[in-house]
Amino acid sequence: MLKANSLIRAILTMTALSLLLAGCGLTSSGQPNASSTDKVENAGQIALSFWFPGTDQVTVNAVKESIETFEEQNPNIKVNLTSVPWDQYFQKLAVAYSGGTQPDVHGLGFGQLISTVDQGKYLNLQPYIDKDQWEGTTDFYPDILKAGQWENGQYGLLIPDLRPLAWRKDYLAEAGLDPESPPQTLDELFQYADRLKVVQNGQTVRSGLDIQTSNGEQSYLSLLLLYGENFYDKEGNPTFDSETSIALVEKLVELYKAGVFTASNQQQTGGTPFAQGQAAMAFVSPSNTASLIQSIGKEQVDWALPPAGPNGERTSLMLGTFLTAAKASKHPEEAWTFIKFWFSPDNQMAYTSKTGALPPLQSIQDEYLTNFPQNQVIYEAMNDAQGYIASKYWSVNIKYLRTALEEAYNGSKSAEDALTANAELARDEIKSIK
Repeated sequence: MLKANSLIRAILTMTALSLLLAGCGLTSSGQPNASSTDKVENAGQIALSFWFPGTDQVTVNAVKESIETFEEQNPNIKVNLTSVPWDQYFQKLAVAYSGGTQPDVHGLGFGQLISTVDQGKYLNLQPYIDKDQWEGTTDFYPDILKAGQWENGQYGLLIPDLRPLAWRKDYLAEAGLDPESPPQTLDELFQYADRLKVVQNGQTVRSGLDIQTSNGEQSYLSLLLLYGENFYDKEGNPTFDSETSIALVEKLVELYKAGVFTASNQQQTGGTPFAQGQAAMAFVSPSNTASLIQSIGKEQVDWALPPAGPNGERTSLMLGTFLTAAKASKHPEEAWTFIKFWFSPDNQMAYTSKTGALPPLQSIQDEYLTNFPQNQVIYEAMNDAQGYIASKYWSVNIKYLRTALEEAYNGSKSAEDALTANAELARDEIKSIK
């Protein structure tokens, strides 16, 4: 139903492993284990540990309600939730895996799964999917299902997160702009951003466009995609020192120095400036602004496809959160039962209705859009969306790109010098670990 996009297709091209194991249990390695069902019956209630990234109250409350419903339907399984701020999440998870205290089920960022899945830490869900003949495999949008696949296995199921252009209608009206007409081109975007900034006593107190200066690769990539580029290639080699990328960052630094946006961190507690009502426009999803929408009303926030790039491209950034299970979990079947429940149509309608997240299931699209017609554009954005390219060198590229952007914004290096030097460092590190 959805048109495949090239980078999501690039995440995996291998076909799913077909392994029918009806009538018996499975170990964490996906092998049959006839005693696992008896283990649940004999041991009484099983406790699953569940880590979920993010601590905004809207999402945490929705997660808790999903868990309550799951436990009502599965009284033999108790789910213990731990919510961890995004800026601490991956480090804490890495420490837990290193110490053997990893949670049974947990979330992972888009890049985190594809860069670490080949380390063998995550449970291959495919044997459980095949054993249950899970109907979700045909209900998921194909590209979103493929996003969690790697070398014949299904290692995660994605809660997708599309980033079209969002804007505050009240702020556009305040600036004398038509609140129903977002910018249509990149030039218009930057002109709107300059006009929408609010300066008091020489200081910008409201950004015209929300661009993060620390951990800022997502807002940067939202713009780079409109030029038809990504920041590394399919082999994982950095390309963020391309002429296009350098010109883009030079433009962003120029806007930053002009006070069009303020310094901010993508992972800051409480959300980005747009989510906190401190920016007029942003490349952001409804789920990331759920709290803002609750406080100011959904009639004040709208979404549209990104403005057209030089070649007319309106590609949206697509990321999201995977649910996956630890290969070392002592309760792999119960972990799968919980993940399967999470992506059931009933729970997806309940969870996405509360959080603004996009349901990845085709069967509930019509009902979802009946309740949230303003999110039609989110589905339209999926026709041309790209995320991080699958690469085990993702973390290397992210590390040096972040450094380059920060050096450019703080003026310690020119944009060209920062991007060129850090891309070279990334190449050296990748070469050393190949």
